Amino acid sequence: MSLLSGIVHRDLRRPAAPERLERLLCAEDRRRAIVASGCFAVMLAGDSRPWSGDGSTVVAVDADLVNLDELSSLTGREGVQEVVAALYQREGVGGIQRLRGAFAVAIWEPRERQLLLAVDQVGIRRLYYAVTADGMAFASRAGLLRAVAGLSGDPEPTTVFHYLNFGYLPAPVSVAGAIRRLEPGCLLKALDGSVTITRYWDLNYTKRDLDHDATARATMRQAEGAVARALGSGGAKETGAFLSGGTDSSTILGLMSRLTGERVHAISIGFQERRYDELEYAERAARHFKARHHVRRISPQDALAALPRLIDTYDEPFGNNSAIGTYLCAQLARESGLTRLLAGDGGDEIFGGNERYTADAVFARYQKVPRLLRRGLLEPILRTLPDGGSSTVGRAQRYVRRASLPNPRRFYSYEFFFAKDGRELLDGDFLRSVEPGAPWEVLERHFGRVSAVEELNRLLYLDMKLTIGDNDLLKVTRTAEAAGIGVRFPFLDLPLIEFTATWPASFKVHAGEKRHLFRQAFRELLPAETLAKRKHGFGVPTSLWLRTHAGFVDLAHDALLGPDAYVTAYFRRGALEELLRLHASDTTAFYGDLLWSVLMLELWHRRHVRGESPGARA
Repeated sequence: MSLLSGIVHRDLRRPAAPERLERLLCAEDRRRAIVASGCFAVMLAGDSRPWSGDGSTVVAVDADLVNLDELSSLTGREGVQEVVAALYQREGVGGIQRLRGAFAVAIWEPRERQLLLAVDQVGIRRLYYAVTADGMAFASRAGLLRAVAGLSGDPEPTTVFHYLNFGYLPAPVSVAGAIRRLEPGCLLKALDGSVTITRYWDLNYTKRDLDHDATARATMRQAEGAVARALGSGGAKETGAFLSGGTDSSTILGLMSRLTGERVHAISIGFQERRYDELEYAERAARHFKARHHVRRISPQDALAALPRLIDTYDEPFGNNSAIGTYLCAQLARESGLTRLLAGDGGDEIFGGNERYTADAVFARYQKVPRLLRRGLLEPILRTLPDGGSSTVGRAQRYVRRASLPNPRRFYSYEFFFAKDGRELLDGDFLRSVEPGAPWEVLERHFGRVSAVEELNRLLYLDMKLTIGDNDLLKVTRTAEAAGIGVRFPFLDLPLIEFTATWPASFKVHAGEKRHLFRQAFRELLPAETLAKRKHGFGVPTSLWLRTHAGFVDLAHDALLGPDAYVTAYFRRGALEELLRLHASDTTAFYGDLLWSVLMLELWHRRHVRGESPGARA
């Protein structure tokens, strides 16, 4: 991955100052190339140099294109900078729509005084931008952009509120109010100080009349094509597979083995804690496909040692604890001589594999009860009864409360801070300073835009935007980069996801069965126990460690209860002590996941706002 950054002055007579870009990487030992053209300057850190072949137009690309060879043949050019420049010269911004894979593109047109920015369709690469007093700045990292634009690192209250609700920042929200993140599939045009954003690609759920068996066969062909494109011409010599032992990673491994005829490298991690250890399933899949299986069992000490690197890597608050497992897995791949891994992210969202989808279908059944019976009898009776707790009455009350909500609120109502109970932990002054409906507006905006009739497909679209675009891709790409590994995502291959978007919802979830058609399509490829396995992924026992491991317990207490703790500004007095106490007496991950998210916010602030060394206290 190359770091991309640039500036453009509003005053066309003012030459851009390349030294401002040098500041972006002053702490990084990286190769870099800077191209300046009048009031514009752009920098690429890495092996590539921005294209400026005609002496005026400048094209800078950070990309890992799965169709680069095809585009090279089309344009007669070699190298990603030359190829994208040729496409732009031939087709204008329409050429961007030909790109497949991961990319962030910046194009400066001095004659039109226009800056174009674009990112890939699903959000593998990122671009941040800020309109400043003297022009505009952009970068592939929020922290880098803050440096060149001279912006404050302290997030606004509503930004923190977004993080507490989601565990990450949903696009276009970024860490500083003046900084925005360009959403996946979007094109930004900046002209004379004005900014317009258009969506050049989106997932369109136009249901077709499909034969079930024929679609299953076509799905196998589409998946094989996606994996073949991700492998590229190099095959599996230096490319391996993340292998959790779950359905998606096992499918990727199986297709790699089938396509290459080689013993593919598979990378897995396990844990001493049996409840979280999935190595048994990973080993079965590895044996089934005769893979070269590289395994590492992770201890709490390993996770603590990795934490400073992860805190340094995420320059925005990020609370996904499975980043630890992904990072250590990528590190093992690097130590095993690999340069790239294929990941199974996206499988749940295109095939219907998450248990939340079947759970929502259970809640949706309540809406089929006649309205008069629901509103006139059931709900009034349950409201008059005292809270039933864990009794049958209590379960009925909770079911009706959630089932009565429309989506997307119903889909997210289980999240801690989306619920009223979670907000009771927060400081009153903080709550009065935020836009309380802002997280709901993020959900409603995506949910209202999707071109899908069936409810399940609307939920899948929501997860493609949030779970994939804002969360999982950031987790995997940043951890892989930190370990020195490239990563590709076959289940986010555009032909494949556009194909599955034409399926009726019943092909994805049918009669309570997740991945209904997927199971038929891949039943001859996958071991039966893999298809029957419940989803787990690279789950990490941070909740358990925060309760039982002295290093993690001390870290949480010192960071969250210390006299200079940043997060105390957001929680009412005594709330963090209460949270730690509740977690210490709980045997589930409920409070532990929340505690981890708050801890990551604190450690992020210490590193990226206060400027402390990431290992100073972690």
